[in-house]
Amino acid sequence: MSEKQSGVSRMRREIAVVAGPKDWADTRESWLARVPRRVKTVSFRTVKALWYGEIEDPDHWAARDIRREAALIEARQEALALAQQYQQMAGGMRAADSDFYSTEIDRLERLVRIIGGFDRT
Repeated sequence: MSEKQSGVSRMRREIAVVAGPKDWADTRESWLARVPRRVKTVSFRTVKALWYGEIEDPDHWAARDIRREAALIEARQEALALAQQYQQMAGGMRAADSDFYSTEIDRLERLVRIIGGFDRT
């Protein structure tokens, strides 16, 4: 794979992260149109140009903005997965012996609230 192709495929992956899962009723155009709704600094035409490799510069301002948003989305997904793991651990401790593990359960539930954005303190 050439350097240009790898750059286009990386950019496509980042655009796909920002656009989200493709619904059965989505055309490529409607799916790509989701990106400017999430990244206010880019236009639909710019997203298409990045998708099709018309803009090749990996440091192009629009590519950087989309890359930044994709990184934020992926970080939120990772945090949610971690919060779910902590919630399962707390549930297991509660099922085993809620009195014995009460302090750890409270800590895990507090972490779940913090990670999930439900507790801002």
